[in-house]
Amino acid sequence: MIWCILRDADLSGANLGFAHLSGADLTNAKLVNAYLSGADMVETNLNGTDLEGADMKRSIFCNTIMPDGSIRTNNI
Repeated sequence: MIWCILRDADLSGANLGFAHLSGADLTNAKLVNAYLSGADMVETNLNGTDLEGADMKRSIFCNTIMPDGSIRTNNI
């Protein structure tokens, strides 16, 4: 799912473990209780995304726009 547009998508409870979400636009998406462990989120836009209860352990962040608009980089 590299460079895909998933704006406003409801992906609550989705299993996206180890998914390649690099460059994906998840603006305002709903990822409540989603499994994102190990996901590649390089340059992913999560602005306004609801990540309540999401498992993001071991995910890769690099220039990732977080729900609050901040930029997160680690694990690279």
